[in-house]
Amino acid sequence: MFKSNPLLISIALHIFLGGVLAISFDFHTVPKQIDLSTPNFTPIEAVVVDQKTVNDQLKRIQQQAEAEKQKELQKIRDEQRRKAEAEQRKRDIAAKEKKRKEDAKRQQQAAAEAKEKKRLAEEKARKEEEQKKQRELERKAAEERERKAQEKREREERARQEAERKKRELAEMQEQERLMQEQLEREQSARNQQRQRQVLTETEKYTALIRAKIIQNWYVDDAMKGKSCRINIRLASSGFVIQVRTLGGDKSVCVAGEQAIRRAGELPMSADQQVQNNLKDITLNFGF
Repeated sequence: MFKSNPLLISIALHIFLGGVLAISFDFHTVPKQIDLSTPNFTPIEAVVVDQKTVNDQLKRIQQQAEAEKQKELQKIRDEQRRKAEAEQRKRDIAAKEKKRKEDAKRQQQAAAEAKEKKRLAEEKARKEEEQKKQRELERKAAEERERKAQEKREREERARQEAERKKRELAEMQEQERLMQEQLEREQSARNQQRQRQVLTETEKYTALIRAKIIQNWYVDDAMKGKSCRINIRLASSGFVIQVRTLGGDKSVCVAGEQAIRRAGELPMSADQQVQNNLKDITLNFGF
């Protein structure tokens, strides 16, 4: 087509123009100067092309080409119009089908909604009837619970009164026991205090006897004056010395003290078990 291949149009124009120039144009002879002195000379006539004729031919060719071009463009526009109309018909058909389906869907939805509405109404009526029956059952159950609760409160009140009576009796008995216990504890405390005083006195007595016996076996010289030593002694219940440890002090005083304790052998011991317990592990401080 002319529109799609302008090169073909140009070639066709040139071929056509050449043909016109070769066949259809009018020619005019133009006399030329002839050299008569040349032997056997044949005169040649020159050809002159009419410019108007060429222009007219070119114009007709261009008009024909433009007409063909317009014709081709019209075909294209017609084809496009037919396609557009076909597409529009398709869209119209699709729109009608869509509308038909939407109408059918709306009708189905309306029918379904009406059916659902009816079902909900029936369901609501059924539930209201059930609720009415349930409320009646709950009312009767509440009355029964209240009756039982009242009976329970009465039983609990009787039990509370009985418990309070027993509690008062128990409190009175416990108070009597408490007073008796306090009396016994006071008496026991008095006896314990007396016993502690006796044990303390006995412990101090035997501690003094133990110290005295150790001093009796101690060899003291002038070098020990102003010096001291702390000694720990562990005794058996018979007074026998089990262990002697120096806890600090002058070395010479500590050595002399250990020797004095071992020379003493058995140390004085009370027959009282509690006093013995106090004396089994004693620490004495010796100073001179």
